[in-house]
Amino acid sequence: MVRMVAVVGGKHSGKTTIIQSLIRELKGRGYKVGSVKEMPNVEWVDVPEKETWKHGEAGAEIVAGTAKNETVIFVKRRLNIGELAVFFAGFDYVFLEGFESEKTLAKIIAAKDAAEAQAFHDGLAFAISGIIANHVEEAKKASVLGVPVFDCKREIERLADRVVQKALPPFPNLAHCGECGYKSCHELAKAIIAGNANLEVCPLYKRRDVLLEVDGKVVPLKAFPSLLIKRVLLGMVSSLSGVSLWGEIKLVVRVT
Repeated sequence: MVRMVAVVGGKHSGKTTIIQSLIRELKGRGYKVGSVKEMPNVEWVDVPEKETWKHGEAGAEIVAGTAKNETVIFVKRRLNIGELAVFFAGFDYVFLEGFESEKTLAKIIAAKDAAEAQAFHDGLAFAISGIIANHVEEAKKASVLGVPVFDCKREIERLADRVVQKALPPFPNLAHCGECGYKSCHELAKAIIAGNANLEVCPLYKRRDVLLEVDGKVVPLKAFPSLLIKRVLLGMVSSLSGVSLWGEIKLVVRVT
């Protein structure tokens, strides 16, 4: 399952440089790596004078443009983290530039100084990097946050090691589940980053005997619906002539 890290921080704090350095390092280790750039002040990437825009204006929900060296896909709405993850099936890591408002993403803070590091510290950061790494006094001030500071150029191997240790797969931002013993997915994510828990305590992810996908997105199931689906499906399939129950059963339902 793909694991994600958000690189957050203010303008000109070094976010892109951090992501570039990590992509090169992890690619060199044999990992498959992707990235997503958040553009909060941009309404549209596609533009009205392009044919792709006209296709979307006519009602196409997804429009693709293929050039000589790349393919661009325009989805005519903003996707959430879970939906974005679908596009990176088979990848090991995805770096997201921005997305500081997300409550379940492991994060690297890119900062110019200690004050900026503090402003973006929400308990989900496992590293600080960026311009601050070049200023000893500011890095020392930021140490009170309990998050290590790395120079993404001179210490890229150590920073990449932290990514491998701390990156989290996308999981649902549920506010009132409680099956893991924490109040919310946000609280569980903070506990995992702090080293006080791991993803295995989440029964929605630990439970793999029943996997529900809707339009390519995994929908976590609690104990009762998971058991109900399993028993009903096994009962139905076992009654079919010439069918033996072994291995995996896959049922696809298309809603028209």
